[in-house]
Parts: sequence; structure tokens; C-alpha cells
Amino acid sequence: MNLNLGKNKFYVGLGAVLLLGCLILGGLLFQASSEFGEAEQKYNAQVAELNRLQKLDLYPEVQNQKILEDQMAAAKQAAVSLHRQLVPMAFALEPMTPEQFQDKLNAAVKNLGEKAANAGVNLSDKLYLGFSEYRTATPKPEAAAALGRQLKCIELAVDTMIERKIASVEKITRTLLPEEQDAKAAAPTPKPKQAGGKQPATELLAAYPFEIQFSAEQRAFQSVLNELSKNTQQFFIITPVAIKNQSEKGPKKIAPAAAAEIAKSAAEAAKAAPGDVAAPKTEKLRYVLGAEKLNVTLRLDAVVFASNLPK
Repeated sequence: MNLNLGKNKFYVGLGAVLLLGCLILGGLLFQASSEFGEAEQKYNAQVAELNRLQKLDLYPEVQNQKILEDQMAAAKQAAVSLHRQLVPMAFALEPMTPEQFQDKLNAAVKNLGEKAANAGVNLSDKLYLGFSEYRTATPKPEAAAALGRQLKCIELAVDTMIERKIASVEKITRTLLPEEQDAKAAAPTPKPKQAGGKQPATELLAAYPFEIQFSAEQRAFQSVLNELSKNTQQFFIITPVAIKNQSEKGPKKIAPAAAAEIAKSAAEAAKAAPGDVAAPKTEKLRYVLGAEKLNVTLRLDAVVFASNLPK
């Protein structure tokens, strides 16, 4: 079949359009393929860089490193300054024999007992400041000095309470010192050596804990807390374990009739002339809140800081 393309312009135009479309489509495919290759290459490069950065050791900039070093130096200086202030705030460890400790204990019990009696504070000698086991027996020789320090701490706390005029001291419970216990029970667990064979750092502080149960008015209790917290002879960590109001119910209200009678008597007393019959007595003002006492259990940790900071 012999077609005359010159006479059939439709087929010629259609072929030209198809050819042009194929060329354009081929160009777009080539461009897309090239852009995809570039994007894939860029993505792989970024992933490789991320993996490299994640495996690198952190190394701050010189400016940031200088700021960090300055902050560390300032913190260290502040810690040293605070340590120097706290070290003197503790009773010294005085060498003494068991007999000397017992003499000091008996003297402290007698002195505080007399002081409490004069101040109207109920301090039973049966408490024996928490050292009742040493009323008739002497402690171990190696424990005498530490017990002497603990005695001074308890004596200071009780003396402060007496001066603040609390109502009574109910109980004194102290924690046994390691020097008092058996060698096996008191022996601390050996600490592992640090890297490089170095011995672990020494302890920064030692504590002598004890508890005192007492009753006092609210103002006296607050005064005791203030005095112990600002004391400079011995540094205390103060922890109120329990505080309970002795009067759990509020005071009874005055009947309206009684209140009116009191008001009438007061008015008549105000009108009475100096030469008239003596005015009727009026009832004294009653405190609605704040007159009741508190039952308090106070834990005190007498803290002794090491003379030298651990390295």
C-alpha cells in the first residue's frame, strides 16, 4: 500500500507531536535521574558526616572551656570557704579516761537538774541525758573521748531548751557510737580502692545523732529551733520527727447568756464612781489559740567536719 504522506497532513502532524513528546519525556527523565543521583549522593555524605560526628570525643570550644574552668574554680573556692567556717563549729575531741567521762556525766546531770528546777522545767534525773547505762558502769577506754563529745552536744541542746523555758523533757534517746559497740559489729565495710590503686577519699564529716522528746508552748518551741540552728558552738542538723498538739479539740464557746452577763458587769464597773461599792469582778480574757502545748520529738545530728577537705 503506497501512502502519500504529503497529501495526509494529519499523520505527519501526529508523528511530529509524538516525536516531540518523546524527546521532552526523555529530557525530563534524564533531568530527574540526574537530580536523584545528586540528592542521593548528598544524603549519603550527610549520613557519613553524622556518623563521624557521633563517634568523635566531645571537645568544647576554647571559650566554653575557659568559662567551665572559671565556674569550677569559683565553686571549689566557695566550698573551701564554707568548710573553713564549719570546721570550728564543733566540740573538740578531748582525750579522757572512762572515769573522767563518768565524772563529767554526773556533773552535767546534776548541773542541768538544778538549772531545770530553778526554771520550772520538769527534767527527771532518770533520763540521765541518754547515758543511763553509764550511771554505775564505765565505758570502754576507746569510747570515752567520743562519748565526752556526744555528752557536750546533748548537754548543749538540753540547756538551750531549759533557757527557752520549755515545759518538760520526756525522753532522750541517743544512737550508740561505733566505739561503744563490739569490734565485729562496729567494723565498717572496707571500701574498694579507686582506679590506679589509690585509696578512697576520707570521710568529710561525722555525726552524733540523738532524739529528744519534750513538751513546750509554741513560742518556746520556735525559740528552741532558732537558738539551735544559729548556735556556733556546735553545728546541728535539726529534723522535727513528730509534732503533736496536746489539745486536739478547740476551746468551748461561752454561752450567749453568760457573755451578756459579763458585758453587763463590765459596763456597770465602768460607771461606778471611785467612792461607790467595789465593782464586780470581770472574767479575764481567754486566749482562743496558742495557749496549748506541743509534744515534740526532735532529732538532732551533731555534725563534726573533717579538718582537711578530701582530695
